[in-house]
Amino acid sequence: MKLLPAGPAHEREGMAAAGFLLAVALGLAAAPSPAGAGTVVVLRSRALGVYDSLAAGFRASYRGSVADLVLGEADDPALGSRIAALHPDVVVAVGLRAALFTRDQLARTPLVFCAVQQPERRGLQGVWVTGVSGDVPPETELAALKTAAPDVRRVVLFYGRGSGAPFARAARAAAASLELELIEVPLADLSELAGAVRGATEGADALWLPPDPVVAAPEAFHFLLKLSLDRRIPLLTFSDALVRAGALAAACPDFNVVGEQLAEIVRRIQAGERPGDIPVSRARRVRWWFNRSTARALGRELPLVAVKGGEVVP
Repeated sequence: MKLLPAGPAHEREGMAAAGFLLAVALGLAAAPSPAGAGTVVVLRSRALGVYDSLAAGFRASYRGSVADLVLGEADDPALGSRIAALHPDVVVAVGLRAALFTRDQLARTPLVFCAVQQPERRGLQGVWVTGVSGDVPPETELAALKTAAPDVRRVVLFYGRGSGAPFARAARAAAASLELELIEVPLADLSELAGAVRGATEGADALWLPPDPVVAAPEAFHFLLKLSLDRRIPLLTFSDALVRAGALAAACPDFNVVGEQLAEIVRRIQAGERPGDIPVSRARRVRWWFNRSTARALGRELPLVAVKGGEVVP
């Protein structure tokens, strides 16, 4: 077979775009849409277990025509044009980067976000925007900790001095209601973490790493995890992935339930409601996660109520 030479760059780009649209069209033909519904684009910030699970939860509940795309490591402006060419009814953005990309590149396309903490502080609001926040109430997080470690009395909370102030206020009230002493450690940036730990954690019973943009970083997690294991005190986090990585406990949204909520919102928009008239909500169900191996490394056994009431990582 004789191979034809590649055409000019603009022709190759045109063919790539056409191939993209054809692939999406073939994918859309696989499942019938709800009556009167058009295309829904699910855009994930990147290929990540949490994002994949949320996208799968939405697809299971929506059962309509869905184009599933990934933003990747770098924002691609051409992707915005390709999505616009699909004329989607809604873009379901999974993760902060996907939500901000959709807001900026597809300004008048209905946006439904998820897996975003503190969305109002990210500018995710307006006539075309709604979603399901990734926020979990502090009292729910502390309840998970108390379930796994009932003897805890003094908890050290690390958070960004500016970004985490609202969460810290809510955490203060939640700790008081559970008769816990909350030791607050506000940080301007991660460079202050090591120095702040020395004095703040003396006599502490537990460490708390919330989903704050200043402290929710891999280096902070690994630093606090090592401290947790060295001092044999629990580490409370915000993600099941961090529990799998060694933290004792976490409280995070149930992905299947969030998928159901996203599907309900999309159907309401397709029925004629404006996104901005649909209030941003939280997950209707939160799951507790516990790590049994970590508990034993801390000299503990998970109480039966934790085993029965949460998801346990061996």
